Amino acid sequence: MRIGTSMVLGFSLLLAACGGGRNDKAAAACNTEIGKRMNGRSFTIDLQDLAAHAKQESAGTLLLTSTVVLDKGLPSEDKQSYECRVRFDASGNASVLYLQFNWNTSDLNQAQ
Repeated sequence: MRIGTSMVLGFSLLLAACGGGRNDKAAAACNTEIGKRMNGRSFTIDLQDLAAHAKQESAGTLLLTSTVVLDKGLPSEDKQSYECRVRFDASGNASVLYLQFNWNTSDLNQAQ
């Protein structure tokens, strides 16, 4: 599990280092932040999809939305949507301001 997560994090760092556009840098920052919050749980993110769903909120801020797959291929596999707000400083470095998972509650039993 950790190897897959490390590969995703490594790819995102490589993508950012290659000087991709702002959307790509923002997607890499979101991916890294999600990795920190997963506490070793495996996850998969489509960085191209995440970058494609970036919307500029202000001159230095982007809001990105996409879906993360948790525990892919396992019985506990789950998909969750999320929002990630990224700010760029004067040097063009991206930092995550906000990360929210929009958990799907449709699978929960209704209270009786």
